[in-house]
Order: sequence, then C-alpha cells, then structure tokens
Amino acid sequence: MPKTFIAKRLSPGLKHPKFKKLFLGILAYGFALPALHAQESPKLDEPLNLKLEDQLLVRPVVPDDLAPTFTSSKKLDGVVDRQMRLEGDAVIRRNRTVVKGDLITYDPDTDIADVEGNASLIKDATSFKGPKAKIRLDAQEGWMDEPTYELKEVGASGKASRVDFKENNEFEFEKPTFTTCRPDNVDWYLSASKMDVERDVDVIIGTNGVLHFFDIPVFYTPVFALPSGSSRRSGFLSATYGRVKRGGVSGWDITVPYYVNLAPNRDMTLFPRYIQNRGEQLGGEFRYLEKNYQGILTAEAISDAAYGKDRWAFGLKHAQTVRPGLVAYTDYSRVSDDRYVDDLGKSLNGVVNRQYNQEVGARYAINGWSVLTRVQKFQTLQPDPTNPILLPYEREPQVNAKFIKNNWNGLNFSFESDITRFTYKGLFDPANSLYSGRTFKEGNRAYMVSSVAKPFMTPGYYLTPKVTLRSTQYSVDPFPGQADISRNVTLPTFSLDSGVILERDALELNGIVGKNMLMTLEPRAFYVYTPYTYQNNLPLFDTADAGFGISQIFSENSFAGNDRIADNNKVTFGITSRILDADTGVERLRGVVAQRIDISGQKVGLTAEQNSTKRSDILAGLSTRLMGNFNVDGLVQYNEQISKLVQQSVTASYRPEVRKLLNVSYKKTINPSDLATTTNQYEVSGQWPIARQWYGIARYNYDFISNEVLNRVTGVEYDADCWVVRVVQRRFKNTSTLATSEIYMQLDFKGFSSFGSNPINLIRFNIPGYEPVNSNPAPISPFESYE
Repeated sequence: MPKTFIAKRLSPGLKHPKFKKLFLGILAYGFALPALHAQESPKLDEPLNLKLEDQLLVRPVVPDDLAPTFTSSKKLDGVVDRQMRLEGDAVIRRNRTVVKGDLITYDPDTDIADVEGNASLIKDATSFKGPKAKIRLDAQEGWMDEPTYELKEVGASGKASRVDFKENNEFEFEKPTFTTCRPDNVDWYLSASKMDVERDVDVIIGTNGVLHFFDIPVFYTPVFALPSGSSRRSGFLSATYGRVKRGGVSGWDITVPYYVNLAPNRDMTLFPRYIQNRGEQLGGEFRYLEKNYQGILTAEAISDAAYGKDRWAFGLKHAQTVRPGLVAYTDYSRVSDDRYVDDLGKSLNGVVNRQYNQEVGARYAINGWSVLTRVQKFQTLQPDPTNPILLPYEREPQVNAKFIKNNWNGLNFSFESDITRFTYKGLFDPANSLYSGRTFKEGNRAYMVSSVAKPFMTPGYYLTPKVTLRSTQYSVDPFPGQADISRNVTLPTFSLDSGVILERDALELNGIVGKNMLMTLEPRAFYVYTPYTYQNNLPLFDTADAGFGISQIFSENSFAGNDRIADNNKVTFGITSRILDADTGVERLRGVVAQRIDISGQKVGLTAEQNSTKRSDILAGLSTRLMGNFNVDGLVQYNEQISKLVQQSVTASYRPEVRKLLNVSYKKTINPSDLATTTNQYEVSGQWPIARQWYGIARYNYDFISNEVLNRVTGVEYDADCWVVRVVQRRFKNTSTLATSEIYMQLDFKGFSSFGSNPINLIRFNIPGYEPVNSNPAPISPFESYE
C-alpha cells in the first residue's frame, strides 16, 4: 500500500463521530479557500505573473505546542487521541523536528513516540540514528540506544552507548566519541565517559576525555569544553610552544592562555608563559565595552634570570564619549628597558617597535569643525649604542582645530589652526649629523593654514584654481650657546590643477583579449607658486622630506610637516593612460609618466639652502591586472643629470587559484650626489602545493648591500581532511648586531583543539594572499539538513 497522509482504510476506531466531524470540517475549509481568495484575485483578462525570489525564504518558526503534526507510513492503525501505530517507513514531522523508524507508536495525549528499528531524529542541523528510541516531541525529551550522531553546525560526528534528550536543546551522551573526520576516514577521535551538548549556550562539556590519533591514545584530560557555536565561554585556549633564540638566549618558549568571559561586554585573557633560561612570565589582556567608553588594558612581567632584573610591559588604550561629538582618549604604552622587545617581544613581520606612544587627549567634532587637544610623549628604545635612534620632539601640549566646507556656492573652503609646545629630551651634539635640526631644547609654534578652491568639473575635463595662506609663529629656547629665535613666517600659495580625459573603444584589443575594451588618455598639468623666504634657522619640530613619487610630484609642498614651506614656481606635466573592461569597468592596465619643471629653482631645504635643478627626475609607473590572477606594479625614477635610474621598484604576484600564489618584488635606489647605492633588496614569497595534501610556504628577503638575509620564513603545511600539521622556521634581523630565530610547530585537530605554536598570523604578515588550508567553512544553511 503506498504512503498516504491518511490511510485509505481506517480502523474502526478512526470512524468515531468526533473524527468524522473533524475530517468533514477540514474538507469544508479546504474547499472554501479558493472562493475566499477569488475575491482578491485579479480580473480574468489580466495576465498572471510569477513572483520571483532570489533566495529561499525562512518563515518564522511556530512554537511546538501550536505547530501541526504530520505523519506518513505504509500502514496506519490505532485509536484517535489515544494511540497511533505507524508501520513501514514511518515518519512524524513537527516544525523542524523529524522522527523516523520502521515502527512508531505515537500517543497524542502524552506526545510520546516509541521508535523501533532504524530510529532517527533530525532537529535543525543535528541528527541521531540508532536501533530504538523514545521521544517526547513537544519537550524534545527522551533517549536513544547506541546512537550515531552528527552535529553539522560544528562539522562533528560520533557514536555513543546512549543519548538522553533533555529540555532546552541539551543532549547527554554516555561513552561517546567525537571527531570532525569523515566517517570513512577517522584519523582522530575523542572518547569520553560522558559528554553534554548544551545548544542554548553553545558549549560541549565532557569528562575523562582521551584523544586518539590513528587509534593511539596521545592525550588525556579529566574535563574538556568545546564550542558548539559562536558564543564565548571561559576556558583554556590552545597552548603555544616553540624553540626560539632571542637576544642571544636559546630555549623553549611555552604559553598556555586562559580566557575569562567576565560579561557580554567584558573579557580577559591570561598568558602564563615559561621561557627556558629566563623564567616565568605572567601577562594579561583586559577588554571592556560600555555605552560611553571602551578600551584594552595589557600588562606582562617577568623576573628575567638571563637579564638579572625584573622586566615588564604595559599598555592602555581607552576612549570615552563625554558628550555627543566629544571623545576623550588615552593611548599609553611603555616597557621596562631598551632590550625588552628584542628579548621578550613577538614580531609578526620582522619589524620591531622602537617607539612607544604615550598620549592623552580629546577630540571634538561639530558642524564641519574638528578640534584636537593632546599631550604626546614617546619612549624611544636604544638597543644598539653604535646606531642610536633620533628622538622625536614631544608635544606638551597641542591644540589643533580644522574646518572643512565643500561645495558652498561652488567653493571649497578649509582652515586649520594649531598651537603646540615642543620639548626635546635628547642631547645636542652639533658634530653628529644625526642630531641635525635638534638645536632647540623646547619651543612654541603656532600656525594657521586657510585655503579656498573653485573646481570646474565636466565629464571631459577639470580645472581647479586654489589659493592658500600659511602663517607660522615661533618662540623657541635653544640649547646653551645657541641663539634665541622669535619669528613669524607668512606665505601665500597659488595652485592650478587641470586635466583632460579622452576615451575611445580599443577595437584592436578586442580580438586579443576576447572582450570589449576601452582606452583612455588623460593629460594633466599642475602649477604651483609660493614666494621664497629664508627658513634655515627655524626648528624642525615635526617636518621631513615628503619623498618623491606620483602623489608628491602633484603636491603644493615638497615637505611633510609645518616647519618648512617650499618656495615654488613649478609646473608638473603628466599623462596617464588606462585600459578598461568595457562591460565591468575593471582596470586592466594603467601607465603614467610625469615630470616637474622648476621655473625659478627651489632654495628652501630642511637644514640648508639647496640648488635645485630646473627639471625634476622623470617618474614612470605601470600597473597591470591581467586575467584576474596576474598583477604587476612597477615604478622607475630617471635622473637626467646623471643619465641613470635612481629608483626602480617592481612587484609582481601570480594567484591562479586559492592556496596557489607567488609574490616577487625588487627595489633599488641610488644617491645621485655620489652614486652610492642606498637600497638594493629583493623579496620572494609564496604558497604552493608541493605534493598531495602538502603545501609549501616561504619568504626570502635579501639585502645586496650588507649581503645578508633580512627576513626568512620557510615551512610546510599538511592538510589531512580533519587535521593539519604546520612546521615553520623564521629568522629576521632586529638590528645590525641582533637577530631572532624561531621555530613554530602546530598540530591542529579541526573543530577540537590545536597543540603547538600557531604560525598563521605570522605567515599572513609575511606572505600577502596566504590562505590557511583549514579556513573556516561557509555557515550551514537552514535548508542543508532538510529531511
């Protein structure tokens, strides 16, 4: 007999008068629906259109006690409202709960279903299968013998001797196993005496857990807790360990973090750490988030046996909204000594922080105005006495105000005012060029910059004249033996930026690339004029050379900062050409050439007047994005006076597919005055499959001047479906005399835990585009587990 919602033959008990009335009522209601709906239907002569949706709709779930119950079976017997017997491919459905079996005896009064033979329970993304079960549908209570289970939300499965279904979506297993491996290839599994899955709080808790790897017990824990969702819970995080060499001291470095979930908006992580030959270190991070304030507090300390002293590090970042638009903040960090980060710190990209910011201030924004008030100091580390680092001026205090108003009657306005007291904690040594510009111990500087511009914009061209007025006032106290300075500098600047944009169909490229392409030609001219005034005796509080590149060559000032205003009578000519995909607008190729003509010759320099050439170096750049997986960016700087390339850099990347990438870069610069090479380095990095399930990762950064490897990362990853092993070795130069070597080894059991030092962040910093072999899968769809 085929499956039916109501068996063709009803038992005598189902011919009860109550059942007949209910059945006739349902039929009457069903026939009435079309008539009721017809009152709202369109006219017969109007066409019917199908409404399309771009995705399946998720309807609100009806509470179980109000949801209808559906049954299906090959044979149906029983008494209405008392007991029903479904036999042969029996199924009971309610909401997202499905019960299956060879034979189901269901009592509507108690809502209990006894399942015998091939029992199955599916609830959302969780399923259980066993020989028999007893389930109360409305409360999701009951039990199942010898179940196999699947938790699709965490990608886990296993088996047990028994599972008890409790209220609040809780499952209690006896003698279970847990794994994220495929059932046909279980390389590892966790066995336990008991395991509770608490779905409402997204946690799995078990006792007497034993980790088996290739059926060999390798780890025991009396209690374990695993996440079954995205909720946070207190507990141990994966331990990290590895053998390192820092500051000339070698040994094992082991950290066992512990996470404390204090509240939904507060948490803390403790970092107990053991460093061989140095001792025990305790560190911690406290995070908090409130309605009007938030921040992060970090601290760590160690009694260093190798160093012979107590050492520590401290950091605080705090921001507090005092009122709408007004935010007070603190950004403070400090370490105990100059060698702390070399001996105890961890750098991901091989760059060690030598300067620690210590800043307290407030920001206020309203109606186009932004105001900053702050006190800013620095701790500058000096680990190498033979190569001292220049100390910056500190701001004690600074008050800065800015105003921007664009498109006011077609005009763009900007205004900035700043008053700062600078102090210098370093020494003055006029014989050492390192301290050039540090001839003032402290001083006051006030400046104002205001500008107005009138843009003229059309699809084919643009023209933007702009007038700027800069005024700077100094009152400084020099070192002993130096002259006092009190001076005001006021200079106007006029600039005119213009360009034309021409575009055509690149028909000659259509046959080559197989797509419709566009080509543009965009000439640009930029003129700037600023009169000359002598500035060599002024301080250098926060100013440096802005460098020379495409963005700088089209700027009004060749200095970054507010202590120097370049005298300008210059015009810059440039031309850009692009090749675009006509259908998508994606830029496939861009080339640019630019040169600046100095009509009068710039005199103002950082520390002395200069004799500039009439024509600047020629800049040429090329950028390609071919076929979506091969990119090249290059820049050259050609000096006409010496007929040489004084700067050349190229970066290329090839990424045919995920976890296949190769990056190559090269950079070389020379000093035009003495033709000495100042930079000559190349770098290669990548990730590539080297065998079945094996991936190689590497970065190699070599300096030709010192003939040294500045940064080297090599490693392999093995992806075995449900576990991953990584081995990574790194060595980088801290200073000219110090180097750090590290070895990372990690065994990651997907969905359970990992052992060893996690090198993923290190690899991401060093290899652009790197993708871990165990990236998180896409979230489970509610339709994926439909039965």
